Amino acid sequence: MILLISLAALGLSCLINRLMLRLFREHAVILGAPIFEEIFKTLPAYYANRSVFHVHFLFGLGEALYDLAAGSQGSGKWAAVFSIISHSLFGLTAEWLLGQTGMILPALLSAMALHFAWNLIVMRMGKKKEKVVD
Repeated sequence: MILLISLAALGLSCLINRLMLRLFREHAVILGAPIFEEIFKTLPAYYANRSVFHVHFLFGLGEALYDLAAGSQGSGKWAAVFSIISHSLFGLTAEWLLGQTGMILPALLSAMALHFAWNLIVMRMGKKKEKVVD
């Protein structure tokens, strides 16, 4: 069940993220992806009474495989490593808060906030790197 939730979250996220990228460019990465990805990962795990952390970890693993296939040799490897680490952190935080509060909303919002902050940092680092190269 955890694998199915993770695969469904990956598929839905891929579809929504591609659509949002066309419409909103980098704002989709910073704002949209954290909202939709965290909903697709966290809510089904919660309502199916499955480990939120494990779903997030498998999602990160799936994203890492995509990063390896789509990225360059150097950047793809690092993107893959950070996909696993970041999504595991989002899931660990959500699961911990869920355990502390017993409520899904704080857990979901915390994962969204961390994901938002992570994507913002990564996007800003990418822009700084582009300026150095130009």
